[in-house]
Amino acid sequence: MTPRKSNAKLKRGLLVGIGTLIGAICLYFTFRDISWAEFVAGLREIKPIYFVPASLLYILIQIVRALRFGVIISPFCRLTKKELWDLTNIWGALNMMLPARLGELVRPYLLKRRGVPFSSSLGAVMVERFFDVSGLLVLLAVVMWTTPQIPKVYTRIGQSLLAGLAVGYVIVLIILTRRDAFQSFLDPLLSWLPSKASSFLGGICRRLIDGLGIMASPRQAIIVFICSTGIWLLFSVITYLFLLAFSLDVPFLVAVTIQVFICFGVALPSAPGFIGVFHAAGRYSLALFGIKATIAVPFVTVYHLFSTLFCFLLGLISYWTGDFRLDRKLIYTDSEDEISPDESLIPSKSPG
Repeated sequence: MTPRKSNAKLKRGLLVGIGTLIGAICLYFTFRDISWAEFVAGLREIKPIYFVPASLLYILIQIVRALRFGVIISPFCRLTKKELWDLTNIWGALNMMLPARLGELVRPYLLKRRGVPFSSSLGAVMVERFFDVSGLLVLLAVVMWTTPQIPKVYTRIGQSLLAGLAVGYVIVLIILTRRDAFQSFLDPLLSWLPSKASSFLGGICRRLIDGLGIMASPRQAIIVFICSTGIWLLFSVITYLFLLAFSLDVPFLVAVTIQVFICFGVALPSAPGFIGVFHAAGRYSLALFGIKATIAVPFVTVYHLFSTLFCFLLGLISYWTGDFRLDRKLIYTDSEDEISPDESLIPSKSPG
C-alpha cells in the first residue's frame, strides 16, 4: 500500500471514529431525560395513515432528485431516466449506510466506471449540495416572512436571509459567465489567510467553481435551483405529515425548521444512518417551539426509521433491477481522480 493510500485510509478511519463518537454523544443527549415508558406512550400517539402520503411524496422527491442530477451532469454525461433513478436510489441507500458522509463518493465512483471523469462528477455533487443548502434556506426565509403567528423579528430575519441569498445567486451567475475573472478576484483574498486555511478553502472554492463551470448556462442553474427548492418543500410537507401523525397542530414553519436542523446536523461526520445527529437535530428543533421530549423523541425516532427503511428499500430495488454495481472500495485522496480498487466497499456481486 502506497503512503498516499495509507494516509487516506488513516484519515477515513479517523473520520469514522469521530463520526461514531459524535453520534453516540448526540444519542445520549437525545434520550437522556426520557424513560422507556414515556417513549412507548409517545409512540402510541402516532396515526399510521399519514405514512401513505408520506411514502408517495418520498418517491416524488427521488424522481425530482434524479432529474435534477441529470440536468447538472448533462454537459458531460447523458443517462437515461431509469439510470438516473437507479443512481439516485443507490446513492441514497449507501449514503444512509456508510459513515462520515462517504456515501457522497458513490455517484462519482459509479460514473467513473462508465468513463466519466471523477473530478467532473465530484464537482457536480458539490454543485448539487450548494443548491440544496441555498434552496432550503430560501424556503426557510419565505416561510419565516409569510408566517403570521411568529414575532416580527423572524419576519425581518426572513427578509434579510432572502436578500443575502439573492446576492449569493448573483455571484453564482457571475461565476457562470465570468469564471476566470472571479477566480482572479478570489485568489488575492485567500492570500491574506494562513497557508493551510488558504489551501483548504482554495481547494473547496476551486472545486465549486469547477462544478459551476460544468453547467452550460444560467438557465440550467435556475432549473436546478427550482428543483432544489421543490425538493425541500416536499421534504417539509413529509415532516408536516409526521407532525400531524403525532397530533401536533403547529405552523408549517416548524416542519421547515426541523428540515434545516436535520440538514445541517447530518452534514457533520456521523455514524451510519446519521444515527444520533439526526435524532438530536429533530428533538432540539422541536424544543424551540415548546414541544416536550416525550413527544419530540418518539417523533424523530419514527421519522428517522421511516426515512432510513424507505431509502434502503428503494436503493435495494434499484441495485437489483439496474446495471450499476459496487464491488470495490473507493478512496478519495488529494488526487481528485484516484480510486483504490484493492479493497471491498460491499461484498462483490456479479451483474447476473
